[in-house]
Amino acid sequence: MSSADNGYQRWAKFLELWRSGEDADSRYLPPLAEDDYPADVWVRLVRRIVEAMATRLNAWERGLLQALLAAQDEFEVARALTQSRGSLTPIRALAGHPGLPADLSRQLRAEVDRQIRSVQRALEETVESAHRVGANDRLVQARLRTFRENAVTEVLVQAPDRRGGWDGWATEPADRPRRRLIVRRHPDRPEE
Repeated sequence: MSSADNGYQRWAKFLELWRSGEDADSRYLPPLAEDDYPADVWVRLVRRIVEAMATRLNAWERGLLQALLAAQDEFEVARALTQSRGSLTPIRALAGHPGLPADLSRQLRAEVDRQIRSVQRALEETVESAHRVGANDRLVQARLRTFRENAVTEVLVQAPDRRGGWDGWATEPADRPRRRLIVRRHPDRPEE
């Protein structure tokens, strides 16, 4: 068995688990190179990757829509949007996996990001169209603000974490600006 065959089998097994939503570890997947495989095998492998990612993206979108429909107020809508970004993290991590050829990785990441932006646009357009047909302006503006302040597209600007994936919690709190309270003591008053 050649190392290319073994690489194909390892990726295929990983993709089957990952596609079904299992927590599969991608750290030990071998690097892929198109030249290592016959053309038909390479096409089949790329198709498997694309289909697995599409399955996970579709599941993410369905889950988000169900959570939004079940939401009773703006807080629950914001929570649904924020929590849904966690499902995008492994999808974007796979698209940027270091074992993928750079060109393929760029194409996969661009497609995933395009779909995320498309969902965000669709959410905002739904609210704007409700406004056009006479929905309460205050409620429409509140929902639009919730969609924008908790945008699913936030996942596109998060920094990579230490494991090479994308995790919004990976940023150290000290990296963010903080408000500081500075108490100046009057020079004539003794320290208390």
